[in-house]
Amino acid sequence: MTSVSSLLYASAEPVSTGTTYGTGHLYYVVLTELASAPILVAIMYARGWRLADFTLGIGKQETALGVGIAASAWIVGGIVMAIFGALFFSQAPAADQPYRPVDPPDWIAIYLLSVVNPVFEEVFVCGYVMKALAARFGTTTAINVSVIIRASYHLYQGIAAVPYHVTYGLLQAYVFARFGKLWPLIVSHAILDFVALALLIYRT
Repeated sequence: MTSVSSLLYASAEPVSTGTTYGTGHLYYVVLTELASAPILVAIMYARGWRLADFTLGIGKQETALGVGIAASAWIVGGIVMAIFGALFFSQAPAADQPYRPVDPPDWIAIYLLSVVNPVFEEVFVCGYVMKALAARFGTTTAINVSVIIRASYHLYQGIAAVPYHVTYGLLQAYVFARFGKLWPLIVSHAILDFVALALLIYRT
């Protein structure tokens, strides 16, 4: 709801305000997810979900797969955004003026978010949502709903970022549907979060 409202009441820029991705924003995200997790876990537990229902699958091949997803997201996502940007967005941000938050993130905030956020998002948006929906409505529906949810809570980044999140969501959801393991998704998400946020430090 916060993400949708930020899009509705702000201009569709790559980010909604100069505080986005700043230190305060990152700590806010981490604390919000840590506070929300026990509530969501309690709800799932009451509905019969147990830890054994979530396959982490840590291994060398799974880690390599996660690195591959991240690389694919950079390449394919970048191409998709460039195409959609050229077709639909006449006022794309200047390449020589990359976004800089007013309060750049510190390394502690970046490390925390790169650990907490990938686990939080992938457990719920793939591990829970996809398994719950696939059992009732099929894998295709589960993938599509997972992608829609993922894209919706990134709307604060503006409409121009939606093609990337849809592309990345499809990659993540397909891998989870194919292998049923969370570790590749967490690895890819952690890499993308860390690199994107670390770049903000070097832009300041």
